[in-house]
Amino acid sequence: MSIQSAQYRFLTALIAVFLAVFAYAASAYAQDAPAEQTPAEAAPAAENPAATETTSEQDAPVPQSEQATQESAKPVEGDENGDSMIPHKKDIAELYGYWEHIFDPQLICQNGDVEYAVLRRKRSHLLSAAQLLERLHPAVLMSLSKEERIAFWINTHNTCILKLIVDNYPIQPKWYMILYPANSIMHIPGAWDKVFFKIMGLEYNLKEIRNDLLLNRYKDPRICFALSDAARGGAILRSETYLPERLDNQLDEQVRVYLQSPQGYRLDRDANIVYLSNVFAMNKDAFLISEYASILKFRSRKPDERAWLNFLCAFLPEEDTLYLDKTDVEIRFIGFDWTLNEKP
Repeated sequence: MSIQSAQYRFLTALIAVFLAVFAYAASAYAQDAPAEQTPAEAAPAAENPAATETTSEQDAPVPQSEQATQESAKPVEGDENGDSMIPHKKDIAELYGYWEHIFDPQLICQNGDVEYAVLRRKRSHLLSAAQLLERLHPAVLMSLSKEERIAFWINTHNTCILKLIVDNYPIQPKWYMILYPANSIMHIPGAWDKVFFKIMGLEYNLKEIRNDLLLNRYKDPRICFALSDAARGGAILRSETYLPERLDNQLDEQVRVYLQSPQGYRLDRDANIVYLSNVFAMNKDAFLISEYASILKFRSRKPDERAWLNFLCAFLPEEDTLYLDKTDVEIRFIGFDWTLNEKP
């Protein structure tokens, strides 16, 4: 047999095998392909969308990165507000349940003083709230309205500062902090920027929550009077939870109550002096970026003083407002009382 004849037979056999494989594949595809539906056959499928799902979509493997997302986005049982795809939105309701037990008149007096010894013994709700804040899904917060987010972060800040005090109670004074009262939060090392709280899987300190997540973002200086400093001279800790549907009224009330207190505001008409809490000075930037800095009144004043006076005029009695408007008053600051806001 010649070499050319052998090569010819080999090529012929190879072509025959290729044609056979092609014919088999075409036959298998024809058997698996869905039959074309008539309008009458398609109608029942339209009535039942579940019937239109293909086996290939159900059985297709899901990457691990997508499995975690799908797991966290499972529908929440009992959600009747159309938010069933928001992961763990029920956690917000549970969190507010804990806050109702924490910001309770039995633990927090009307003047903002706290029963820290009692709270330390009965801190189960405080610990549960901290644990829930840590595992809360970020998508839940993203789904909230502006008022809901502000209320969330105010309550979260005040929860964290209560936990900070309880974790260090009774506070041990440091000899090098002799200028502060013995039970002051200032004796806790790094209280504002070195102690971190786990929230939604990230770590935040009190300074970041106050400035980055609230004051700088929402530009509302009323929030300054809702955030506790755990000190007698600071904002009065409210004995109830901040609620989004009542937030505007709650913030207004916080400002007015604080300005009526001796550590908040005093007006000396004889000396033409306004005494303000150091809360105004410590949060000067929050006033400068607010709407009160752009009001066309007190324009001969420095920008910070103009913002402070415009803010005061929105919350003081009319008699004081008229006096400030007509009198070139001097602004002085009241010494800040860093004594722990503990019930005697």
